[in-house]
Amino acid sequence: MTQVVRQNNQLALAEALREFEENGTIFTAEMIVQRTPYTKNSINKYINEKLLDKYVFHDGCRTKYRCEGISALSNDQFLAVMSQSTKATKKTPEQQFHEKLVGRSLDAFTLALEVYNRPSMKNRVEAFAILMVNAWELLLKAEILKVSGYEKVFYDGERSISITDAVKQRIQEKDPVRINLETLIELRDQAIHLLIPELQPQLSRLFQATVLNYQTRYRNEMGNAPLAGQSVGMLSLVVDGPAPEVALIKKHYGKHAAKFVAKFIKRFDETTQELDSTEFSIPIDYRLALVKREDASDLSLSAGEGGEGAIIITKTQDPDKTHPYHQKEALEEINKRQSFASIKSGAFQAVLHKHKISKQKKSDMRYEIDGRPRYSEKFIRWFVENLKQPKWLEAAKEFRRKQLREN
Repeated sequence: MTQVVRQNNQLALAEALREFEENGTIFTAEMIVQRTPYTKNSINKYINEKLLDKYVFHDGCRTKYRCEGISALSNDQFLAVMSQSTKATKKTPEQQFHEKLVGRSLDAFTLALEVYNRPSMKNRVEAFAILMVNAWELLLKAEILKVSGYEKVFYDGERSISITDAVKQRIQEKDPVRINLETLIELRDQAIHLLIPELQPQLSRLFQATVLNYQTRYRNEMGNAPLAGQSVGMLSLVVDGPAPEVALIKKHYGKHAAKFVAKFIKRFDETTQELDSTEFSIPIDYRLALVKREDASDLSLSAGEGGEGAIIITKTQDPDKTHPYHQKEALEEINKRQSFASIKSGAFQAVLHKHKISKQKKSDMRYEIDGRPRYSEKFIRWFVENLKQPKWLEAAKEFRRKQLREN
């Protein structure tokens, strides 16, 4: 087996394990065989010799496993774990440079999110644009380095290429990702006119698409998600609000700023309509439906005699506030608030399946968005309170073991 084929097969294994970890799936060697080119014997050998008790752990019996920590490993890090050699391979200067570019890019991305989610900062919109453009520039240059070599990252061997030229090298002209990024670059360059608080509802839709595009791009380059293993609540940036009034902007910031803002809003709306792509701008949607189940709509109407009671009951709520915990954070909170048992992902999933919470797409306990479930404060309190019941956790574990045997 050639080195390239071996590495591709190992990356297929990494992707399967990341999927299991992110979904909280208890898996078997057979389940990995279905997703990779490996035989069952090869999978068992890799698990026992390379991964067991480091990233893969037994769950209830010898043939069932769970993952912890694989999602935080990049492709290169996973390949290093799987390497048959006990000697560390010396990295080339280009590999070291690539690693530094990606690391600095991730630092800029994380800082951009932290700054944006700090309401006390008056210039957080401007700071986000500057840092996010920097994150993209470094990531694209890392891609260029890997694909085209060191020379293509520089104009003359010393002066680094601009973000604009990096974009042209790596992203097709009419790609919504490129148009989104070029708009962000323009915002950074015109910060004095455009990055004002009144524009945040519009800008947040652009920023949200930028963040999701970066996540996808980073994962394609490195294999793992940029914030793997960390709190991702700060990824939600969209802010709802009315369109800014140009007359008020003129009053507060002057006629030149008002002119730029009016021009930007017009072009932003036209581009959003023309592209109709979430890679350029994330829409703010409200769903209105007459349904029997209240949890199937964002707005609820009730019928009454003479129209009485036909009023809006609820509107869309921010899941970052209503359901702030992903599985990792939920486990941390549950373990922090009680000393009855140390809850790990297997037991957590057992409770979800036993009490049918895993089937709830949108409830006051669990909310699933973008394929990733989130949990509410009510769920945390419910879980901790029930742990006080004798054999409550054991009953859930037994239910899950039986369920897996039957499947």
